[in-house]
Amino acid sequence: MKALADAMFRTVIILLGVLFAFAAAATAGELDEAVAAAGNGDHAAALRRLTPLAKKGDARAQFDLGFMSEFGWGQTRNQAEALGWYRKAADQGLAVAQHYLGIAYVNGAGVASDAGEAARWFARAAAQGFAQSQYMMGLISLDGRGAPQDVVQGYAWLVMAGRNGVRSASRDVQRVKLSEAQRLQAETIIANWKPKLESADTGIATPKPGELLGLDRHIGEMVDPTSWPASSIGAVTVAQFSTGGSCTGTLVAPRVVLTAAHCMFNGLAPVNPGNVRFLAGMNKGTPAAVSVADKLIVAPDFVPTLHEKWTIDRSPADWALIILKDALPSKPVAVKALTRDELAAATKAGTISEIGYGQERRYSPTGQRNCSAGMTRDARLLTVHCLANFGYSGSPILAEVGGEPAVVGVFSAFQEETRLMFAAPASQFEATVRREIAAQSASTR
Repeated sequence: MKALADAMFRTVIILLGVLFAFAAAATAGELDEAVAAAGNGDHAAALRRLTPLAKKGDARAQFDLGFMSEFGWGQTRNQAEALGWYRKAADQGLAVAQHYLGIAYVNGAGVASDAGEAARWFARAAAQGFAQSQYMMGLISLDGRGAPQDVVQGYAWLVMAGRNGVRSASRDVQRVKLSEAQRLQAETIIANWKPKLESADTGIATPKPGELLGLDRHIGEMVDPTSWPASSIGAVTVAQFSTGGSCTGTLVAPRVVLTAAHCMFNGLAPVNPGNVRFLAGMNKGTPAAVSVADKLIVAPDFVPTLHEKWTIDRSPADWALIILKDALPSKPVAVKALTRDELAAATKAGTISEIGYGQERRYSPTGQRNCSAGMTRDARLLTVHCLANFGYSGSPILAEVGGEPAVVGVFSAFQEETRLMFAAPASQFEATVRREIAAQSASTR
């Protein structure tokens, strides 16, 4: 009888294991479908799949719901609700959720700024091997804000973050000055470091990118390039000797394209206008209209620099106009400088957006909606909370003005780790755009 009971017990355990495996596979499938739906702009379908899973306690679904709530995907933007979902997922050990909570405390988004609380969440995620949190812990350890200052540990975190793919880390680590003894100590820390995972659940410890919206920094909605204003937004290509480059630009008059100033330089040298082309409304590599540049107008106070030495103080002047040889038929997008209060109102109304040609989707436009925008204290720089994308340099920050989208800023740079974007505000270039449009109109009379 005992042998029979043991056999039955083993059978039950095996069946339970099969059922749990089947349930896990079904959940992973639902998460994959939800992320795919969100990426394709079907936010309602994503929410339908995610909500029951999140309420049942799935940490990945909880994070995804928080992400959609933070960015207003399929619902009204709600930072407090987003933080609630992030916290549930973070408490279960999901590192990306811990990182997003840290970012919220850094930015004061939905909570009061708290360097110590930010460091606590970053430390938990960094200990699990989350690269962006390792980078943040590197910065925190170097300056001692929110945690004890420790230059050796800070250096070690930056090196590990760089090895795990954080681009900014490789630049910042070069600025750390260590003695030979300190460097050897840091190398020992790096060599002996091992991740300390908080969960035995592989779905939480090592989630697939397809199950988490926040792991794909390039995610966004595909935009119809034949619809306005996307039809007047295109790729700015620069052929410079044996190298090439690509940014985004916006047609603001039949022969005037607005882009970023740094796109008009090859290192410290300005590019030849004849090497610059604007491809409007590009759809899977095929533009609706093309023209080569006749001349370039770069912000007079823009200071070019090598990419690895870029500093945010250059962003307010990071704008340029490309004067085309041929007028393009697309309807131009108006340029309008907004006040701080008008930006706040547009953010509240959910009309701040961006359209660009990202690095991974260079041949078709991607859109980001429901972004938030504000100004620095001196009003010389826009700070935008959105999903930045490599290749978006020069892309327009749009807001509805009088019922139609208008360019209120030009994307300059972003901090990948904090998800903050920086843009030159329209107040920096609106007058120049108007003068150029007036001059062209006068010349055609």
